[in-house]
Amino acid sequence: MIARRLVLLTTLLLALPAAAQAQQARTYSVKKDGSSLTYKLKHKLHEVVGKASPSDGKARLLADGTLQVAVRANVKDFDSGNSNRDAHMQEVTESAKFPLIDFKGVASGVKVPASFPAKVPVTLKGQLTFHGVKQNIEVPMTVVFNTDKQAVAEGTFDISLEAYKIDRPSLLMVKVDDKLVLESKLVFEVEGQ
Repeated sequence: MIARRLVLLTTLLLALPAAAQAQQARTYSVKKDGSSLTYKLKHKLHEVVGKASPSDGKARLLADGTLQVAVRANVKDFDSGNSNRDAHMQEVTESAKFPLIDFKGVASGVKVPASFPAKVPVTLKGQLTFHGVKQNIEVPMTVVFNTDKQAVAEGTFDISLEAYKIDRPSLLMVKVDDKLVLESKLVFEVEGQ
């Protein structure tokens, strides 16, 4: 009986550090290598696609399952493969005056899974600041935890250029659609690892 209690107590004591570690807050940083932000605009004649790496980003996963995310990108870093088009996009978005696209959001109920790899659906609720305008948005994401220290978050959402007070670019006197599709692929790694 005493031996059984001793084994049970030893097992519980060994399990406590693992359980405590699973509940600790974690801070992740975006790795530029492998991360990308992509925009897509439709014009009657073609689709415009521009891509950039995020300039910086952090995610904090708290012990209660709250996920806090902040990601930003420089407007001038978006490359569509056409320097004239990129210069025009910087002009209509007034990149000299409003150089950053900034997102800050929060989700709840997010936990690091017990086995890897594992997909976790997340909906971030927050604010996107673009062209000096803040709008509340929801961003549906799929987070793939490859390990307990590395995750890849991917998501797609739409915004209205007019809602962000951006004069829609035109080609041959025809403006692009108001809808701009943003796609993100963000590689996060635990800091200090």
